[in-house]
Amino acid sequence: MTSTDPATTPALQRVGNGSLTGRTTNTLLDAILNRQFPDNRLPPEPELAEQLAVSRTTIRAALQSLERLGVLSRAPGRGTMVRAHVGRESIVLQRLIGFRGLLMERHDDVQVNQRYWLRDHTDEIGTRTLKVPTETPVIVSEKTFVADGHPAIHISDQIPLQYCAPALQEQLLSGGEVPAQDSIFEFSRSWPGREIDHTVVELIPAVAPAERTTLQLEDGTPFMRLLETHYNVAGEPVAMSEVHVDDRYVRFNVVRHD
Repeated sequence: MTSTDPATTPALQRVGNGSLTGRTTNTLLDAILNRQFPDNRLPPEPELAEQLAVSRTTIRAALQSLERLGVLSRAPGRGTMVRAHVGRESIVLQRLIGFRGLLMERHDDVQVNQRYWLRDHTDEIGTRTLKVPTETPVIVSEKTFVADGHPAIHISDQIPLQYCAPALQEQLLSGGEVPAQDSIFEFSRSWPGREIDHTVVELIPAVAPAERTTLQLEDGTPFMRLLETHYNVAGEPVAMSEVHVDDRYVRFNVVRHD
């Protein structure tokens, strides 16, 4: 495959901190979503490796990850291409990007209200999903995304305190606060041996007020519930999220591929 013209390919930002392959994957994904690759064609692996200052092995692993997720297609003689219809709304359920980015595609003003606290027990859904006793202390987070002044998405997370780093456990038990986190996936990087590897999402159509929600919905308004179970690499449930989505502000597309 011939090299792309550097004059027409914007320079990519170098990879930041965290798991190297994961960070490389996220950097490439950001460039894809920002339409930085002319004609939706990625440069050859050596060129990408040079731009991102990582090895070809890391680049190859990142490209394979994006291919498995349906973002890229790769074929001999054709190179690496962005699949048609790939967009933020198509891959948000894989949570490689945040809900904030999804909303900012369509709304001028997006605000996020978030708080964390320590609770001495799980609720019924948490006990069942996380397979822990009800008396298990958990970190609870509540996050609301407000689009143009209206609540559009609400996320509630539960994380067993025992899975977090010892220093954070001690800080919370002594009355300290949880540092603000961009996402539960970013937060999980500080859980020794419990970092989120994959997530299973259950989609549940709901109608207000039959299903309780913090979204400001009139009676009879449909919305979508997402019940997410987050697993570590060993397949153990390490956290759970319940997401309520006002589908007047967000519509998900599901992309299937071979």
